[in-house]
Amino acid sequence: MKTARRLSVSGTPRARGPSDGRSGISPVDIADHNSRATLGLLRRFGPLTRQELSRRLGLTEPAIAGIVQRLATSGLVTGRKRASATRYAALEFTLCPEAASSLGIRITPEGGEIVVIDLSCTIRARIGFTDVDEIGEAITSIRHAVSGRLAGCGVALAPGTVIDRAALADSIGQTGGPLYVLDDSEAAIGAERALGIGDPEGGLVTILIDGTVRAGLLIGGRPFRGIHGLAGQIGDMRSGVDGATLNEVATLPSLERHMAVASASPDAWITVAARHLHEAVLAISGFIAPGAILIGGSLPDGILASVISSMAREREEKIRDLVIAPWIPVVQPATHPRDGVVLGAALRPFNDTLFPA
Repeated sequence: MKTARRLSVSGTPRARGPSDGRSGISPVDIADHNSRATLGLLRRFGPLTRQELSRRLGLTEPAIAGIVQRLATSGLVTGRKRASATRYAALEFTLCPEAASSLGIRITPEGGEIVVIDLSCTIRARIGFTDVDEIGEAITSIRHAVSGRLAGCGVALAPGTVIDRAALADSIGQTGGPLYVLDDSEAAIGAERALGIGDPEGGLVTILIDGTVRAGLLIGGRPFRGIHGLAGQIGDMRSGVDGATLNEVATLPSLERHMAVASASPDAWITVAARHLHEAVLAISGFIAPGAILIGGSLPDGILASVISSMAREREEKIRDLVIAPWIPVVQPATHPRDGVVLGAALRPFNDTLFPA
C-alpha cells in the first residue's frame, strides 16, 4: 500500500523518498493513505459519520476519529450534526470545498478551456481560449475563483495538439502551481473513475468523439497506454460494409459536413456513425470485455443520445440474429460527456496531493 509521494496530506515530509523501493510501510505512509482514502470517500459519497467511514474503510471508530481530527486540523473537513427526527443526531463529516482548488486545462488544435474546481470537484469558474498563447492571461483572469491552497494545474492534450511544454510551463508560471500533463482520453477516464461510475469489475472504456474518435482504457485500476502511449487510438479503424474509418464517419466534423447539405437531417449520419461505432465496441469487447463502455466528447446532447440509442438497437440485433453475446456491454453516456476531459485534468493535481491516486 506504499505510496510514491513526497508529502503527506498534512504536509509533513516523509522519512524516505518516493524512489525508495523497500517494502516496509512507515507510519507516515499509513496515516497518509488513510487520510487520502477518507477524503476520497467524502468526495464520492458526501457527508459520512464515523460509523459509516469505519464500515467503508475497515478501521475502528477510534482510528476514524483520529483521521478526521487530523483532517479537520488541516482545514480539509468539518463536522456537523446530521439532521434527524430522533433525539440522537450523529456527527457527520464533510469536505470543506473552499479549502483547496485546482486548475484544469483542455487543449485541442482549435483552442480549449480552463476551469477552476474546488475540493468537492465542483467547477467554480470557466474560461475559453483560441490560442495557447492566451493561456497565461486566461489563468490570470480566472484566478479570482481560486480558494484555499492551489494544488496545481492539470493539462489534457487532444490528439494532434502540438505544444512546447517548456513554453506552456512558462506561460502558466507560478500562478498555476505544479504542472501535470496527460492525454485527454486518460483525463476522461480519471474523471469517470472519480466522479462517475467508479472502477467497475472488468475495467472501463471511455470513447471520446470530437475531431477524432479515440478510447481511454482503465484496466486493473490503472490507465492503459500501450508501449508507445497510443493505446485507444481507434479513429483509423475501418469497419462496416463501406470500409470507412471512424474518423471519416463518426466525428463532429463529419456531422457538420453532413448537416451542411441543404435540408439534411442528422438521422442518416446517426445511423452510419452508430453502426461503425458498434463495430468498434464489438472489437473492444471481444478482446478486453470491459465492465462498462461510455461515450463522451463534443457531440450535441441530442445527437449523442440518439447515437447511443441506435447503438443499443445494433447490439440487440447482433445478439438476436448472430450470437448470444452477453460480453457486449450496453453503451452508456459518460457521466460528464462534455466536461469529463477538463474535470479529469483538474483532478490530476488533487490525486497527487490529497485524494487516492
